[in-house]
Order: sequence, then C-alpha cells, then structure tokens
Amino acid sequence: MTKTRARLSLLSTTALLTALAILIPQVMPKIVIPPASFTLASHVPIMIAMLISPLAAVVVSLGSALGFLISGLPIEITFRAATHVIFALIGSTFLWKHREYTHGVKFQVFNVVIALIHTLAETAIVYLLLTVGFTHLDGRNLGSLLLILSVGGFIHSLIDFNIAMFIARAVNKVYPLAIFKNDK
Repeated sequence: MTKTRARLSLLSTTALLTALAILIPQVMPKIVIPPASFTLASHVPIMIAMLISPLAAVVVSLGSALGFLISGLPIEITFRAATHVIFALIGSTFLWKHREYTHGVKFQVFNVVIALIHTLAETAIVYLLLTVGFTHLDGRNLGSLLLILSVGGFIHSLIDFNIAMFIARAVNKVYPLAIFKNDK
C-alpha cells in the first residue's frame, strides 16, 4: 500500500469511528445516575481505534467526549468521557508495541488492566469535580456513588472491549488491520 493510500485509509477509518463515537451517546440506550452513566457500546469505537493507531484512539476519544457534550447529559459525564483519552492512548501505544496482547488470555489480561486505568481516570475526575464543588452529591452517598462508578465502569469497559475485539476481528477478514498482520 502506498504511503498516501495508507494515510487516506487511516483518515477515513478514524473519521468513521469518530462519527460513531459522536452518534452513540445520542441514540444508544443508557442508564444515567449523574455523574454516572452507562451508555451501551459507548467505548467500542474508541477501542477499535486503539487497534488502528494511538493517534486514531486519541481522535476518536475526543469525538466521543464531543458526542457526550452535545447529547444533553450532565457536564460531569462529558468530563468522564474526556478521560478516555488516557486509557486509549496508553492502551493503544502498549498494543502496538506488544501485539501478542491482542489474542487469548493475554488480551483478557490487557483488557483488565485497561479497564482499571479507564475506571480510575473516570472515578478520579468525578472525585475532583465533587471536591472543587463543580458538581454536587445531591443527597447521595459519596462511597456508594464511587462504588457504582468504579464497579459499573470496570464491567462496562471489559464488555465493550470484548465487543470491539469481536468486531475488529470480523472486519479484519475483509479489511485487514495492520495490528493483526502476523495473525495466522
């Protein structure tokens, strides 16, 4: 593939995933308990982008934050979505250096670590927003709120990355992804 064609492919794929990341908060079912929210498949475009390139992962993460911003959900949820840049960049950079973590048990270990980073970043931003008075508990218990965010977010992340990997492997059969180049 020529350099120009490879760049165009990266740009097109990133644009498509970004469009999905913006659209998902608008149309997918969600459970909202501000500042917690769980939107079906909201991380899938980001996680697929992690398999495309670190740059794609960051761009799609920012698109996802934009999608949450324009969805009309509480602003704290947009801040949580903005933290996705952290796990997406760390995870994508790691996967591109250690491609063997895209398979089997190693993928699941990677998925757990990324889910922890993802959950810690989201919980930290909510705690920070509560601490500085940007958002309020509105009679809720801080411990139970952080528990919902952390446990719920962790499980949500694990599920979404398994969905993303399933989709990426299916797409790889017709549109080869470079990260799977040496797959048999």
